[in-house]
Amino acid sequence: MPLWGTTTAAGDKPKFLPVDKNAVGSTGSREHAIAVAGGWGLSPGIAASGNDNKDAMPEVLVCVKNLATFMGSASVIGVDWTDATVTDTGTFDITVTFDEAVDITSAAWTADQVVTNKAYILLSRIGKTDMVEDTTMACQYYSGDGSNQIVFRGTAQTGDAAYLGFNSAGVGDTDVITGIIFNGSAALDDEDGYSAIGIRKEAGTAAAGTAGDKIIADGSAAASMTVNGALDQSTTLVIDGVSGATLAVGQVVTVNGAGSAPASSITDADGNTGISTDNSLTITAVASQTSVTVSEKITVADNIVLLASTNGGGEMLVDALSFVVAGPTFASRSDISLITRTGMDTSVAIQLETGTPNSDTGNGRLVINASDGSASNVDSPIVVEAYLNDVSTYQASGSSSGTAYVLKGVDVSA
Repeated sequence: MPLWGTTTAAGDKPKFLPVDKNAVGSTGSREHAIAVAGGWGLSPGIAASGNDNKDAMPEVLVCVKNLATFMGSASVIGVDWTDATVTDTGTFDITVTFDEAVDITSAAWTADQVVTNKAYILLSRIGKTDMVEDTTMACQYYSGDGSNQIVFRGTAQTGDAAYLGFNSAGVGDTDVITGIIFNGSAALDDEDGYSAIGIRKEAGTAAAGTAGDKIIADGSAAASMTVNGALDQSTTLVIDGVSGATLAVGQVVTVNGAGSAPASSITDADGNTGISTDNSLTITAVASQTSVTVSEKITVADNIVLLASTNGGGEMLVDALSFVVAGPTFASRSDISLITRTGMDTSVAIQLETGTPNSDTGNGRLVINASDGSASNVDSPIVVEAYLNDVSTYQASGSSSGTAYVLKGVDVSA
């Protein structure tokens, strides 16, 4: 059995780290293992890292070349909160754990329901009598930028005693995503600078060891131009045959790839050809419509046809990160509201009282003695009901009518 892998599946994180978040110790736990360029790293800024600076370079625990690239965009791998009764008009925090560190852009948190230019998770305040949504709670981004654990804080609106549930998960609005919603200028980026909410092709998922290409915008207007004289590690690009749009500062330069010109015609200072099509090469100065300065030194042959576009190469972004498709690979993605909270177990067995006779450890489990005579389930543990285990949500019934999935371990007082 391998000791680690290259996806965010629990079995692929370094097995020398404990699973339980309550067993952090001196090494951290698996929820603190993040994908970095050099492999599996330990999230900075936590006690186990020995450094309270969340912007510090993560300690690499296991070397895996380009791991963060293999895994593609950051994925949600867990949610958690502190069990409590939230006071009427009190605050409530949800922590979302990603498989790598992320940078989040969001307007400053406010103790209200205003979500303009904010990243937020919308909850429903569900009346305990009829299990119908009374009000909503917008849990706005609060802290964690630059780490893999992002905290969202909501303020309860006044009302009767209630449960909290994910909005649109059977209650509330049908047109709202159960997940993180990005309003206006709010955004989420991977540490490599690319958007974590950009749309990717399905082919080439983490399980295959590749990221899957991003789906990007084709420029609505571009200039076509031909290299007039080969360049050898120069930033001054002389061109002719310019047609279409006018050359301008900020335009993205890529290879047209038309005719016999290969799509990998441009080489950067390190000998890489990805710059030919990755939209990282831009025009930084325009001397004339036949001579421009580009953002880094390049090598390119004579007569290669290039494109310069103003809005080409922009990532196609979604306006919400749904919990319903959270997970490391497409094959294993599921509704995060029906899986365990971060660092917890899917099934909780009933333990024997410490010191019970015939228990080797004094803390054994209560098991079944073959209920059907076939011994097919002999020694199977007896587990607790859903509302007592570690699953994120469970189905609660109202005192008079109705049912709804609610967050485990939390409610709101009148």
